[in-house]
Amino acid sequence: MKILLTHRYFWPDSPPYGWMLKAIAETLSAAGHDVHVLASIPSYTDDAPEAPMRERICGMSVHRVAVRAEGSRAGRVRASNALAYCRAIRREVEDLRPDVVTASSFPPVIAAATASAAARRVGAAFVYHVQDVHPEASRISGGLVGRSPVYDMLRVLDTRTLKRSDAIVTLSEDMAQTIRARGASIPDVTILNNFTLDAPSGHAPVPPDSGRRRAIFAGNMGRFQDLPVLLEGLSLALDRSPDWEVVLMGDGALRADLRARFGDHPRIRFLDRRPYAEAEPIIAGADIGLVSLRSGIEAVAYPSKTETYLGLGLPVLVLADPERALASDIEGKGLGRVTATRDPEDIAAAFAALTAPETLARAKAAVRARPDAATARMAALDAWVDLMARIRAAR
Repeated sequence: MKILLTHRYFWPDSPPYGWMLKAIAETLSAAGHDVHVLASIPSYTDDAPEAPMRERICGMSVHRVAVRAEGSRAGRVRASNALAYCRAIRREVEDLRPDVVTASSFPPVIAAATASAAARRVGAAFVYHVQDVHPEASRISGGLVGRSPVYDMLRVLDTRTLKRSDAIVTLSEDMAQTIRARGASIPDVTILNNFTLDAPSGHAPVPPDSGRRRAIFAGNMGRFQDLPVLLEGLSLALDRSPDWEVVLMGDGALRADLRARFGDHPRIRFLDRRPYAEAEPIIAGADIGLVSLRSGIEAVAYPSKTETYLGLGLPVLVLADPERALASDIEGKGLGRVTATRDPEDIAAAFAALTAPETLARAKAAVRARPDAATARMAALDAWVDLMARIRAAR
């Protein structure tokens, strides 16, 4: 089949989904499909790597759309880029006339709606890869869209996209339940979590300061994460555990506020965001990974960093609702500890419990006993091949 995979960012741009999409595209191409990718030129940061507008790599054809680098620019640039990209989706589908079109949930709602409508016009099947359930994610996280009059309109639009999809793929049972609640005519939802990728080697990890053990948070410091609450508890834990430190690596809307509030703590450090190739050895050099989610976010998102930590051998401390799938995945398999409440004392207690030598050793053994990252990645990629086979059979 002729398959068009679309996403705003694609390798070698830095967002992880773009790298994962490259692996999916390569696998589908190796399975005999005619694979095309539509994305923008690398633009996630001001120093994004260069890439040609059109190229053929690893058996696939890649078409990149010209946009402006975003970096720390205001939302007006991001909105302009999103609109330019969505116009390109429509043109690409009409020119290519593929058998299958895919889209993810970024830019939220409009990218999938555009791809779905274009696919419908040319008679192509549409696959919606839901990484976050929008616009609910904005409402739960306190974002502007979730508080604006356009919320209901966007929810209606996204529900229409879901109902018109030939296949829906999302990351967890909690997210699947949120999608199914949109209406009886929603197609079956396939649960397929994201997978980690091998990063290029050659970057040494940052050595521990003064021989201390390290807990690390790596990723976006935004509204989803509830990091002020997590750090309040961890600062108490560190005061009682002088042989530990906390490192936060990344960027995001709350980074400056977090640094202003906690940056003076002698054992809380902030590192700048960096490409995964550089971040991976830093993460792997830590002792535990930190996962933090605002209450209710599990219904609309699943933190992919969890799999990154586990794939690199780190048990995890999780701030999340204990009744959700994420908490069950971690505590049920002995892979870490989940805080029962968002009280700082409870967070400190969970940290102390996980970092007790015997508990930490058991958790690390449980993490090592999991299928390795390569095995999990192969299973996920095989599932994408199977999904396309089912679509071809249905057509």
